Amino acid sequence: MKLNKYINFLFIALFAMTSCSDDNDSDTSNSGDPDTTASGNYFPSTINDFWNYDVVNTDNVTDESVESTDNIYVASATGTTFNLEANNDTVANGTMNGLLTTTELSRTDTELTIDGTMELPAEISDLIEFEILLDNVKLYKLNASNGTQLSSSTNTAQQDFNGFPVTITYVITTKALGASDSMSLNGEIYNDVITTELKVNLKASTVITIGSPTPINILDPQDVLIITNYFAKDIGLVRSEADSDFNVSDIAIDALEFLDVDLDGIPTSGSSTNIQELTDFSVAE
Repeated sequence: MKLNKYINFLFIALFAMTSCSDDNDSDTSNSGDPDTTASGNYFPSTINDFWNYDVVNTDNVTDESVESTDNIYVASATGTTFNLEANNDTVANGTMNGLLTTTELSRTDTELTIDGTMELPAEISDLIEFEILLDNVKLYKLNASNGTQLSSSTNTAQQDFNGFPVTITYVITTKALGASDSMSLNGEIYNDVITTELKVNLKASTVITIGSPTPINILDPQDVLIITNYFAKDIGLVRSEADSDFNVSDIAIDALEFLDVDLDGIPTSGSSTNIQELTDFSVAE
């Protein structure tokens, strides 16, 4: 695992320090009006329904962008649950599309939920690579007021690297961001749009015993992924913006610099933005 090759540097450095001393053409505004009443199907799920997206992934450090496309379609459906696939059953380029095509979706008259696992964006998984558990995570709930929390879950993952236990704690939250009567996106008008947010907060820590146990944060608690989604009535997901950021704790960076370790080979921070916008679709419902 990629963290394995970086964790040794961190622990050696920390030991030494402790020993020495202690857009594109779119208008995505929404009214956030809590009195707006939404009803209907905001994510069609008939087999062979499909959505095509333009995807732009931007490295915010280098300001370099990569453009691609996604074809997302309903591959199977049973009762209220269904599964999506991407690009002839390969990997999706959009961050949210990747999440939707690797989980199981369930839809009622008022809610859309997902279950399964998700991976962190590439720049974060270069430092820490593990799967996040998703259990009944609500992507939207019709008529939820702006700011209403839709779901929240906290989990931990335990890892051992050369005898050092590492605890990764993550919190998944979703909330409503309001509704709007219409939304203009690349020359198209979409009516009855609801907006929601999915957030991943992550902390990575360990305990080093030198005389007495000393807790050390490799990653201080931080929002490493925030996804804003726009769902249109009778269409589904029309736009998604995923912002990914992380920063290794200052104490870890100071420790590495103290030992003259070359930081160029160790990802101490990262930032990217992934935007996917609907260009074409076909739904039966």
